[in-house]
Amino acid sequence: MTKGKILGDIHQIDKDVELCRTTNERISNQAAQLLIENQIPFTRGWIKVPFFLREKYRGAHQIYVIRTNRNRYGQARRTIDQLDTSFRRRLILSNY
Repeated sequence: MTKGKILGDIHQIDKDVELCRTTNERISNQAAQLLIENQIPFTRGWIKVPFFLREKYRGAHQIYVIRTNRNRYGQARRTIDQLDTSFRRRLILSNY
């Protein structure tokens, strides 16, 4: 049995890129719901904010991070741009 060839850098396979982040759970849920409606794969996680940095993040305990496949980033970004402007203002979008 022969092995298949892997094209490209093997360390870059199945790597997600950050799409956006926010400290507001409701905004994160809205963005995730919009991505689901448009059938875009994503993962959502959070980063715990250390106690001494909470003042910088206006008292938030965690930052919600949404990541997507690097091949679908453009489509995901156009989908996020469809959010209401009041929601989109609360998101920090990446420039991948």
